[in-house]
Amino acid sequence: MLFVKRLKARLSVVVPTVTLVGTFALASAVRGDDALGGLTGFAEGAPETIAALETSRVTSLHVEVGNEVQAGQLIADLDTSTVDGEIAVAQAERTRVEADVRAERSALSRRLDVDHETLERETAREREDLMRLTAESRALDAEIERVTKLVAEHHAVAAELTPMSLRRAQLASLASEKPRTLRVLTKQLGDAARRRSEVDDKASPTLAKLDAELLVVQRRIELLEKRRSSLLLRATAKGKVVSLDKQPGETVAAGEPIVKLVSATNRVVVCVPERRALGIRAGDAARLWVRGQRSAPLAGRVATLGPIVSELPARCWGTPKQPMWGREVTLSVDTPLEVIAGEAFDVAFDGRAAPPLPSGDSKVPVAKRSGGAEAAVGAPQLEPVPMTVPAPLAQRTRFEPSGVLARRSENRYLIVSDDTGTKDGPDEGRPWLFSMDAAGGVGPAPIVIKGVTAIDDLESIAAGDGGELYVLSSQSYNAKGRRKPARSALLRLRPAGSGFVVDGEVHLAEALDVAPERAAALGLARGTRDLDVEGMAFHGGALYFGLKAPLDARGRARIWKVASPEALFDDTVGGARKLERAGIATWGHARVDVEIDGKAVPGGISELLFMGGTLVIASTPSTADGAAGALWRVDDARGGELDVKLVRRFPGRKPEGLSPSLMSGNLMVVFDAGNATPSFLEMPWSR
Repeated sequence: MLFVKRLKARLSVVVPTVTLVGTFALASAVRGDDALGGLTGFAEGAPETIAALETSRVTSLHVEVGNEVQAGQLIADLDTSTVDGEIAVAQAERTRVEADVRAERSALSRRLDVDHETLERETAREREDLMRLTAESRALDAEIERVTKLVAEHHAVAAELTPMSLRRAQLASLASEKPRTLRVLTKQLGDAARRRSEVDDKASPTLAKLDAELLVVQRRIELLEKRRSSLLLRATAKGKVVSLDKQPGETVAAGEPIVKLVSATNRVVVCVPERRALGIRAGDAARLWVRGQRSAPLAGRVATLGPIVSELPARCWGTPKQPMWGREVTLSVDTPLEVIAGEAFDVAFDGRAAPPLPSGDSKVPVAKRSGGAEAAVGAPQLEPVPMTVPAPLAQRTRFEPSGVLARRSENRYLIVSDDTGTKDGPDEGRPWLFSMDAAGGVGPAPIVIKGVTAIDDLESIAAGDGGELYVLSSQSYNAKGRRKPARSALLRLRPAGSGFVVDGEVHLAEALDVAPERAAALGLARGTRDLDVEGMAFHGGALYFGLKAPLDARGRARIWKVASPEALFDDTVGGARKLERAGIATWGHARVDVEIDGKAVPGGISELLFMGGTLVIASTPSTADGAAGALWRVDDARGGELDVKLVRRFPGRKPEGLSPSLMSGNLMVVFDAGNATPSFLEMPWSR
């Protein structure tokens, strides 16, 4: 009995201690330790408010709470009836002004024609008078000579010569004034012809005065169209709908929220207790685990530290009713997952400086956890990655990337496509460009080019040094042996609203056809029948064209240089003189063969790009069938026989577009896949 009593006494002391230790152990297991993070973080969300720019009425919403949206996706429509009415009135005004301009030009032309014809009649009459006076003077001289002989022979009296002499003096006086009168009339006739030609001269003051009012109306219409487009509200970034603050039929004031979105970034906000916060520095490395997943940790670094110690959010409290104080530390994550804004992470700090991450803190569209092929923005890939083409766009148009241009100020790429619209569909051949974000997501709607009705077989796009863009068609004949003007166009574009407008147009192949000597000097002795131009670059104020065909006698691809692009677009000069003034000439040759089934095949240039002093060339088979490509570089690009170095081959793929990447230090390559999904490759590039 004594033993039992002693055992009970000892257990009464030990059991509470063991229970306390077990409770702490269990709490530690539940809350985690430094191996699994120890600290709590949350994916930072970037809020976006979709609001009206002016007071209007919501007509429709295209999203619901919880929907994921892409950059550029239509979110809501506002009432456009008022603006549509103003546009209709302005268009009617434009029609009226155009009619007035045509009528005034016609009336002016008629007046000038009458003036010109009157001067022509006066000039003709004066010439006739001069000829009549001259003839009469000659006849009178002969008669005077005859009568003078008769007087000398005493067959006539001298008095008969007097009226003849007076008439001759009169004729001489009249005839001497006629040349002076004719000179005055000829000058007036030339001035009248010049004034008549100025009616249709685009640079003349006359037409400028006539078109001034029309230009004002046109600018008013453009402003109204921009205003109308602002009533179609779109998302500026990929995200998720979190609230619908207005419903169709409700009126909204300018700036009043209609839809609220939130999107994940590559940042995680970590709650660091006060006792640990003072030991963390900017640049310290950290490891992160998505809570609820057993995977390798993500790498990050400290980007910013909260300026003060304050009460942390309730989600960070260890005990729901016991507030915790500390600092909010923001981490930049190197390779983030696609997570929901606010999703929890377990975080551990390594206490050492992390290597710098890619510059910028922009939103990072990345692969889903299912292991898709997309890569994080700016992360160079080893193999091409499929682009993401929205289903509505794929149903509306073919999308075969043949050229790409980075627009860093817009954080996107512009892409040209071989074909637009569907085969034999209503949009076939529409003048469209396309956009792509840094992660390969293609914009949901085409970008319209105004000023032309159709384009065909666009192959390249380049940016000039004055804000202009150049887009180039292939200049080649199609499979049916035809070459329409839309297939031989070289267009100069200027930004106009959400799209572009044609600022200059030239048809290179046609210009070469009427200048056979210049064509022969460029390697086209047999004309332009075999011509196929797929590469174009702008460098040092000049345009460069890379030929896919024909190759020269040694199997080398040609590169032409246009020293003065401005002269190429001068409408006042044509034919051989235009090409001469533009300074088009053969600049270089490059052997850029590709491989099909392990065999070398003559390659032509599919794209050109100058990166600093280095020339980058993409090549595909010049005339052979089959998908194959290669990437080359020329480190000393001075023209002539180019010393090309192979960078990489692309078996089974056609590289057709080159551009500096949106991420500094990388090269962007896009691949045409015909009817299949196109792809892109972002690769490191050393200059």
